[in-house]
Amino acid sequence: MTDCVNCHAAPAAIEDIGARPPRPWCLGCATDLVRAGDPVLDYRPLGADGDAYARVLAAGSTEALRFG
Repeated sequence: MTDCVNCHAAPAAIEDIGARPPRPWCLGCATDLVRAGDPVLDYRPLGADGDAYARVLAAGSTEALRFG
């Protein structure tokens, strides 16, 4: 499994596919981004923590998701 691009200590929960090249984030670091107001919106979930990130994003972000 891929490690987080930020902390390099935890397995990635999501992959930021909006970045080039795509960047993997663990749940803790991705949650910190949401709290800082810079959430990853264009992502691919990796494993069970990917679903947890979707819940963190929905509860902690004011960003609007694009549809269509």
